[in-house]
Amino acid sequence: MFEYLEGIVAYKKPEYFALEVHGIAYRVYISLRMYEKIEVGKSYRVYIYNHIREEEYKLIGFLEEKERKLFELLLSVKGIGVSLALAALSTYPVEQLVAYIQEEKVGQLKKIPKLGEKKAQQIILDIQSKLKHFGVEQRFVEDSSMAWAEDIASALENLGYAKKEVEHLLQHENWTEYQSLEEAMKAILKKMK
Repeated sequence: MFEYLEGIVAYKKPEYFALEVHGIAYRVYISLRMYEKIEVGKSYRVYIYNHIREEEYKLIGFLEEKERKLFELLLSVKGIGVSLALAALSTYPVEQLVAYIQEEKVGQLKKIPKLGEKKAQQIILDIQSKLKHFGVEQRFVEDSSMAWAEDIASALENLGYAKKEVEHLLQHENWTEYQSLEEAMKAILKKMK
């Protein structure tokens, strides 16, 4: 069992990379986000999740311990396997994924490939209370709300609404009610009529 491996990236593919440690190359499976971050020829410390089943043994790698911890929590959810947990970490950065689970944003979670509404709700039910120690800052939640507000303000102004009217409405909006930008836009358009 490995806690972490330190070595040089010999080559990489979207699904895995080869980490060379003292002349031995380990195949380490990764998320697409990690694939984009690592560079061939560079040295990294890679935190390992040892996936052991009857007929397979896989090393799953992460650049941060908190990412590995979230991966392990996702695996604890009924119906979530290695592929789906990696898909979740490929779709969203750790902080954003944690924020969506904490805020029960089922619509955002459903954007993860092969994750339907039932599994999204199961993730929230099973691990939401275990995410407090992740310490996702309120600022992150506010930043994503701010981005929505800017997008919606721009769209409404392009539709001919007065800038002051738009700003006044958006300042008093409770963004946590919405699962997606589209849902927020529809609700705000109704209020503007």
